[in-house]
Amino acid sequence: MVDRDEKRIGQEKKAKEQYDQWRELSQAHWSHWRAWGSWFSWGSPVGLGLFFVLLALSTAILMWAIKF
Repeated sequence: MVDRDEKRIGQEKKAKEQYDQWRELSQAHWSHWRAWGSWFSWGSPVGLGLFFVLLALSTAILMWAIKF
């Protein structure tokens, strides 16, 4: 039972150290969150391009449906 508790404590300590290290290294990038955000957001060229492509596609389908 003692070994199990020691192992759990060791794992928790390692997880906390890893989290602290991740937080320290990533904190510098928190100010520009859009840089690592979703590719499909408004702040992304891909997301904005998809918006215009889908808008053109829906307009073309609507025009085809009206003529049909």
